[in-house]
Amino acid sequence: MLNVRSYSRPRSLEEALDTMAGGDFTPIAGGTDLIPQMRRGRPENLLDTNHLKLDFIKTDNSCIEIGACVTHSTLCKDARIERSLPLLSKATGLVGSPQIRNRGTIAGNVVNASPSADTVPVLLNYDAEVLLRSKTGTRSVRLDEFVTGPYTTSRRPDELVVSITCKPPKEESYCSFIKLGRREVVNISRMTLAVSLALDQNASIKDARVSAGAVFPVTRRIGEVERVLLGEVPCDRLFAEAGALAAQLMVKESGVRWSTPYKRPVLAALVEKALCQAVSVSGKPEKKRKR
Repeated sequence: MLNVRSYSRPRSLEEALDTMAGGDFTPIAGGTDLIPQMRRGRPENLLDTNHLKLDFIKTDNSCIEIGACVTHSTLCKDARIERSLPLLSKATGLVGSPQIRNRGTIAGNVVNASPSADTVPVLLNYDAEVLLRSKTGTRSVRLDEFVTGPYTTSRRPDELVVSITCKPPKEESYCSFIKLGRREVVNISRMTLAVSLALDQNASIKDARVSAGAVFPVTRRIGEVERVLLGEVPCDRLFAEAGALAAQLMVKESGVRWSTPYKRPVLAALVEKALCQAVSVSGKPEKKRKR
């Protein structure tokens, strides 16, 4: 049973911020994460954000701003997102089921801060920033600083997420997104990987972005792996080394758990696979190891 003590449905952002400032309210839009939590008794006070006109997508030359209430279905079908943020288009198309994608929002996925959130690794690759509003002002927080731990963020109780801003690659890049789960749909990720590579005129890697979800205590870019890739010509040896390093880092940070014997070799293989997929999109096949 849902235990709702109070429910507010403001008609303007200003009204919403007044409500957030005056009490312990939790914003709700699609409710795909919150409703299961409410069956366990929390939260009790809800603020409906569906009438605040936060379902917009704005583009300019340097960034794309996505309103907090934009759904996964909208994102995976939007031509601008597919063209400029292809990883986000792919990831949102794999969230849950059609019903969940129709209701769930990008801000909800981020604010819930689940280690297995499908969009967070992708947004990290696009240098995403979270825009927050309150009665006292506005602030923008980098996504890697916004998510502070499993199911925890730096959002203050009086703040409302208004939008998420992404920076499309400035030059041509090649990407891959892999989601590993127990089934094809209605699937909570066991691991997710988002990879973006840019190559120079000599086919060496000049920019590498590798983010992993449900691997570390907090979803993050794997800078250690990115540094191994930079300046190198793609090859199977390099990608195998990158995968092995990612698996080593997972055990170091997360410790040995019941799932480690499974996840360690699988993570190594998935990193290698994602890198190979990105290179294959570039049309420049990786070099084979000399035997």
